[in-house]
Amino acid sequence: MRRAGGRSGWRYRPPRHDLPTQRAINTLRASFGLILVVALILGFVGFGQALHWSPAMLDLLYYDLQLFVLGAEPLAQLPDLPLALQIARFAAPSVTVYAFVEAGRLLFAEEWRRIRAHRAHHHAVVCGDGAVAAVLARRLLASRQRVVSVRSMVGTPFDWSVPLTVYGDPRDPEILRAAGVRRATAVYACTDDSTVNTAIAMAVDRLRRPGSTSVSVYVYVRDPDLCLTLQARYLGGAPSGGMRLDFFHLDDLAARKLFAVERLAPVGGRPPRLLVGGAGGFGRAVIVEAARRWRMRELGVPPPLPVAVVDPAATAAVAELTHRYPFLSATCRFTPYDDDLIRLLATGNLRDPPDLAVICYDDEEQALKTAITAERLWRAGDCSVVIRLDRLTAFRAAPDGDGTGAGGLDGAGDPLFDELSGRLRAFGVVHAACDPWLIGEDLVERLARVLHDRYRLALIQAGQTATSAEAMRRWEELPPDLRESNRQQARDIGRKLRAIGCVLVPRVGHDDTLLLDDDHIERLARMEHERWRAERLAAGWRYGDRHDPSRRLHPLLRDWEELPEPIRRRNHQALPEILADAGFQVVRAGSAIPAQVARG
Repeated sequence: MRRAGGRSGWRYRPPRHDLPTQRAINTLRASFGLILVVALILGFVGFGQALHWSPAMLDLLYYDLQLFVLGAEPLAQLPDLPLALQIARFAAPSVTVYAFVEAGRLLFAEEWRRIRAHRAHHHAVVCGDGAVAAVLARRLLASRQRVVSVRSMVGTPFDWSVPLTVYGDPRDPEILRAAGVRRATAVYACTDDSTVNTAIAMAVDRLRRPGSTSVSVYVYVRDPDLCLTLQARYLGGAPSGGMRLDFFHLDDLAARKLFAVERLAPVGGRPPRLLVGGAGGFGRAVIVEAARRWRMRELGVPPPLPVAVVDPAATAAVAELTHRYPFLSATCRFTPYDDDLIRLLATGNLRDPPDLAVICYDDEEQALKTAITAERLWRAGDCSVVIRLDRLTAFRAAPDGDGTGAGGLDGAGDPLFDELSGRLRAFGVVHAACDPWLIGEDLVERLARVLHDRYRLALIQAGQTATSAEAMRRWEELPPDLRESNRQQARDIGRKLRAIGCVLVPRVGHDDTLLLDDDHIERLARMEHERWRAERLAAGWRYGDRHDPSRRLHPLLRDWEELPEPIRRRNHQALPEILADAGFQVVRAGSAIPAQVARG
């Protein structure tokens, strides 16, 4: 993508591979339009010269129009034709032929698009009529990905930016088959109904042929709690061979994109002060993501991140978040204000001015009013304000050519924002979240990152601070084999839970009667050690007194009973804490534990 010029912000540009075709069509239309005008003029003048202007003007015009259907009466009686008439009698039929071709093209365009969609391969299928589907389809196209859109028949005009479109109910297997879903590499279920999206995923699974290529199915879920529940159910269930399934929520993805741009960094040697206005879905996602970024920003244990939460229900929201994500209590120092942000600032009751304020209200009018008013009320400091404005950024934000656009995190170029010295930036949740790269980081990938981060923390707490060790590197710097090892551990969670008769659920409520006992925890740790040991041995590693990656030696490649007690104790807490970081907990599905799991 490129800027539209000057300081006007980001503007959408059609995919480059579509521009030459459209330009050629427009040029051809203009050319034949010009030929039409020239043929009319030359034909009229030519007949006038040949007939010495004796017929009436209407007769000359009638003869002129007959040239377009190859039937001008005077042509057979005229022995010698003027040059103007010679040109006109060939130019006029060419316009007629072009008109027939263009009419046929338009008449059969829909059928041609249907055939192209059905024969597509290695493409993405985007199902839905709303903003999420539209933005995602355009961002996929901008990243040079072939896209087939599945839209309903009612009230959905053709979107010229997505030329391959199939109309119908995306839950219908015939409609999905017409979209070439069997040869697709990814399917995005993005309607506004979460149950419909789930049904689309089930239909895709039923359509898959045995031995067909793997397909990734991403299901958009509007409710964050339902999204977490579906993720837990899928992670704890048996894998579906060949189909990679994930559920995503816009607020979570947008928060990740926000802090990829607004990086948290110390201010004057102290942690930055974060203020979150609004404790709705997006506000809560901002808090959780900020805490995760701050905790893993560098080796070591950083001081708590000061977070002020301003909302009429701020205290209840903080209590719920710290229960669902236990790591928040150790990572953040919360100050809830059960008040309105404008009133809070006007009364001077905000203890410390923030370094970054994120206004997260769902009501965009309230958000804009709050941000503009609050900017004049900060007591001190140079506060940066990010405001959620989806409708505004719908006209301004657009993806980069690589599909990693900032999602509207840009206030430059508008007089409204310039008056605020560039400190106020609009942020569109939909545009930020509809990033194919972000959506593609499914739950297994995210848990693999958490696994690695927890492992780094454990090594730091054990006194290991050598940044040169491969295992201490950041996720992006890890060798491919270590990343894949973390992914395999994440994929194996469901197997271990099923083996001990347990299920994965979101961390809601405070009922501890079904939580794991010591026996369950011991079995989980044992099975994970045996899985890891088998994986390392298969990769050519051997037991050695000291860890030596160059010789593939590791001192922990031994039986569970032979492991040092500190290592076993650390493994006991690994999986429950990792799942708690993601908002999950493991509970017993029943009172009985299968007997066959004594050794995993």
